[in-house]
Amino acid sequence: MSRAEGFAYADLFDSEDATIHRLLGHADPVQGDMQVECQLVTNGLYCGDSTGYQDPRASDLRGGAAEWRLLLQIDSQDEAEMMWGDVGRIYYWIKHADLLSRDWDLSWLVLQCG
Repeated sequence: MSRAEGFAYADLFDSEDATIHRLLGHADPVQGDMQVECQLVTNGLYCGDSTGYQDPRASDLRGGAAEWRLLLQIDSQDEAEMMWGDVGRIYYWIKHADLLSRDWDLSWLVLQCG
């Protein structure tokens, strides 16, 4: 891409009106990192508040966050009558090995909204 084309492409995603659905790839988080959250919850820590992140086991578990992959991201979209919280997104996360073995039952759904 030329420099001008690169800026035009970036502008597509900088708009507050942009709808961003994804299958695999990298998430566009609304509130921050979700891989750590998936790793902690999978290992029995509560992440509905700061409790799980402050648990003594959390520091040992954080390394496993790198195993998590975005499976699906679905954005709020008025035209499709989908609204996740306050114009948020839902994300499905799965460990890489579980994705390869198609073990969908081991995925997590995370809702983020502004």
